[in-house]
Amino acid sequence: MLQPVSRQSDLTLESEQTPPRPADVSTFAPLGVPAFRMIWIANLFANLGVWAQSVAAAWVVTSNDGGAVAVAMIQVAAALPLVLMSIVTGVIADNYDRRKVMLFGLGIEVLGGVFITLIAFLNLLSPTLLIVSILCVSIGGAITTPAWQAAVNEQVPRNLVSSAVLLNSVNYNAARAIGPAIGGLLLAAVGPAWIFLLNVFCFCGLIAALWRWKRAVLPKSLPPERIWEGVKAALHFVQYSSVTRLVMMRSFIFGISASALWALLPLLAHQHPSGSASLYGYMLGGLGIGAIAGSTLVNRARQRVGSSRLISFAAMTLGLVMLALGGLDTLWVLFPALVVGGSCWIAAVASYNSSVQILVPDWVKARALALYQTALYGGLTLGSLLWGQMAEGLGVQTALMLAGALLIVSALLLLPSKLPELDASDLVEAPEAHTSRPDFDFNPARGSVMVTVEYRIDSEHLREFARAVRPLRKLRLRNGAKRWSLYRDTVDRDLWQEVFLVPNWLQHLRMLDRLTLADRAIIDRVTALHSGPEAPHLRYGVSYRSSRHALPALTPNQTAPLDDPATDATSPGTYPPDTTASWPSKTHDSGRNMTQDRT
Repeated sequence: MLQPVSRQSDLTLESEQTPPRPADVSTFAPLGVPAFRMIWIANLFANLGVWAQSVAAAWVVTSNDGGAVAVAMIQVAAALPLVLMSIVTGVIADNYDRRKVMLFGLGIEVLGGVFITLIAFLNLLSPTLLIVSILCVSIGGAITTPAWQAAVNEQVPRNLVSSAVLLNSVNYNAARAIGPAIGGLLLAAVGPAWIFLLNVFCFCGLIAALWRWKRAVLPKSLPPERIWEGVKAALHFVQYSSVTRLVMMRSFIFGISASALWALLPLLAHQHPSGSASLYGYMLGGLGIGAIAGSTLVNRARQRVGSSRLISFAAMTLGLVMLALGGLDTLWVLFPALVVGGSCWIAAVASYNSSVQILVPDWVKARALALYQTALYGGLTLGSLLWGQMAEGLGVQTALMLAGALLIVSALLLLPSKLPELDASDLVEAPEAHTSRPDFDFNPARGSVMVTVEYRIDSEHLREFARAVRPLRKLRLRNGAKRWSLYRDTVDRDLWQEVFLVPNWLQHLRMLDRLTLADRAIIDRVTALHSGPEAPHLRYGVSYRSSRHALPALTPNQTAPLDDPATDATSPGTYPPDTTASWPSKTHDSGRNMTQDRT
């Protein structure tokens, strides 16, 4: 069903003219793009349906004496697939047409919704059956979410991505505030089965909007990555991507403390002297109003203080709001505090999301967003459990104040950590021409590839060369190399060799496709220090394991050199038991038979 999507399809700009800088565009500018506007409106109704359905689901469980644990299991069933499956579905979204991935996931959600609706109208809906059904629906959501997040830059030009992410966050948080109120009204008027049916219709509208969204998709020249291969590539990227690691760490810490606001707010409303369901609705409304109002100020605040400081200031202010909520009972103070809290929440979460959307290259964007979402929701889940337990022992208001204090302290500690400013101009893809295929028969998906780049560096440029190769090492490892080393010749001291290993020939070609303008700049800085009469000499060596033909047999005194011992099934110095082939006696000369020189 899924067809590979080309790397160019992630860069669908309608005009070749230089667009305005992201800082100079309006927050609502993406709504001027017809495709984004259509999908955004449909998604708003879908989000309203989801939150209205959450009220109906909780009512079904409580009315059947499900208990507090069963109510909590609804949230677990809704979040668990996203946490467990997001990296796998991120690999799919990075390798296939994201629009088709979203349609497939939404189709599963609609089928699950139809099943819930049908058994609800037949009066067969039990708490256990409802939780299992929600779990199945959430599997469809886990398939859809990474592709949905990464497809934003396919719907709008690059300079509007930050504003589009912000509008999507407003969409979600506004629905989170309004949807439960709609669900409560419909629950009293028509019953839960009709709310489930309404949610199905809302999702059908979203599917129709995505179906109408058309854009050119060119075929890829390389086959898509396998699931495990894509997962390893994503983890390898995160290991050497400081931006992604920093966003994941900060969002996880933020989620642990900020989760108390959402976890304890219903209890706070219930324990208030004038507490009622209406008061809880007003509190959610205050957060929603704050999210909408704050969205108009996020871009301006980001211009003034930068993304990192905006996140820290928003977290500290949200901590103060939580201290106020825990220490005060006056309604005329609580409602404005919630409005401010909603603004701070949208500022922090939208900035995290925008950082990954804009500062991560397209080839791994869905996977990076999936890992960020896992970190954020992991923090929210752990925090909810933590503050729920503390609320039982210390009281709701005390737990809320402790969470607010922890949020302020963590924001102060993380204040020195800096995220780069949101500028995607350097991440435009600049792929290099593919290396010509070796002229012998081999399996491009097997074995490893050794790439050697020879530089001639004058002694007066050694310090500058040492500084320039540090980001080059991260670049190679981030884009797919599994090992990287730099060697200096023992005789010709001006000769340096950069050597890195790539898992296979296909991965080597993918590394060439993954280069961006920023990567090219790093390579150019190193190349500019080369003083030889010609360009740096490149040599490609292909592992004997990729050869489709047997190699000459071993002599009694020979051992067979292997590739990386950590990845081979046999130990160094022995030959695989299923073959009798080996390298010839002069390993240097025999290596020439399977290497390819390029200048």
